[in-house]
Amino acid sequence: MNTSSVAVATGVSNATLEMLVSPVMTVAVPIIYLSVFVCSTPCNLLSLVALLNIHYKRHTPTSVLAINLSLADLLYSAFLPLQVLYHLWGNDWPWGAALCGLTTTALHCNLHCSVLTTCAIALERYCGVVHPLRTKHWRTARRAAIACVLIWAFVLITQTPLLRRDLTLRVVELDITTCFDVLPRALFSHQSVSYLYFLVILLMFYVLPLAVLVSCYVAVARGLHRSLPTAAESSGDKREVLSRRRAQTTVALATLCFVVCYLPTITLHGLHLIYHSQGKSLYKYYKLVLSINSLNCCFDPFVYYFASREFRRALRRALGRCVPLGEGEEVGNSELVSMTGELRASIGHS
Repeated sequence: MNTSSVAVATGVSNATLEMLVSPVMTVAVPIIYLSVFVCSTPCNLLSLVALLNIHYKRHTPTSVLAINLSLADLLYSAFLPLQVLYHLWGNDWPWGAALCGLTTTALHCNLHCSVLTTCAIALERYCGVVHPLRTKHWRTARRAAIACVLIWAFVLITQTPLLRRDLTLRVVELDITTCFDVLPRALFSHQSVSYLYFLVILLMFYVLPLAVLVSCYVAVARGLHRSLPTAAESSGDKREVLSRRRAQTTVALATLCFVVCYLPTITLHGLHLIYHSQGKSLYKYYKLVLSINSLNCCFDPFVYYFASREFRRALRRALGRCVPLGEGEEVGNSELVSMTGELRASIGHS
């Protein structure tokens, strides 16, 4: 990389220099990113194949949203190797400003798209379980596809400041070129603008999605809990009861994954903004929880597995009998159960 064309950072504080050489940044973060890449890439590839197989047979809004989520997770993982090498090499970016901007934007876009798509799936599940008849007319695959396009468009718009500027900066004291770890002064017109931008990002892609997810999944869990006695009394179908209990487990798992992955990021993001305004920094810890945040890419395929009988069968067709079926499921059973875990029509009419 030609370092003569890279802007040089001036007035770099000792705290920033210590942060750039910290083991948290150069050891812990790349190890987590590498683990996420190794785990999530094959899992999401298999998930995408299974989801496309399901969508080919039956077009549902959940299958469209799940495919979009799987694509976002897969694209996020695809850019992780560059981040792993960057941090392992002491936060030194050798591939130029263009690739730095592309990688940073891609990572943020796919991460934020994953969050919003997860919210869309939660809303679809909420409508399917709590208000199945009232919302049936607009819960279509076509409208889910439109929602995915709008999500990507919105996320790209929020990344406009990053697309317009050179995000690399030369730190002479350490003889390294950073990529978005030391912000160029020209990125924002004023420091207050940068605080406002990152505060909006925090609210739009972390705080509000977490509130939506928890609210939806609590409502879904209550709806499923109320439906269990009804299903058992009305039909005596053990598989019906097991289906709802699996759906309850899925709801709890999805909520737990999101809280574990995103709550630390929300907390550290907010604290970092407060500390930074006081001349202090929690950036290395923010980067650590941001890497932990990416573990969500590894959890999503397992949520699909526990949530959908169709998904398990699609994996079984692709991988053979090494993929176990759930309790009460038969290999020859052709019944299709939606990933939403929504109530059957008989219960919805009761």
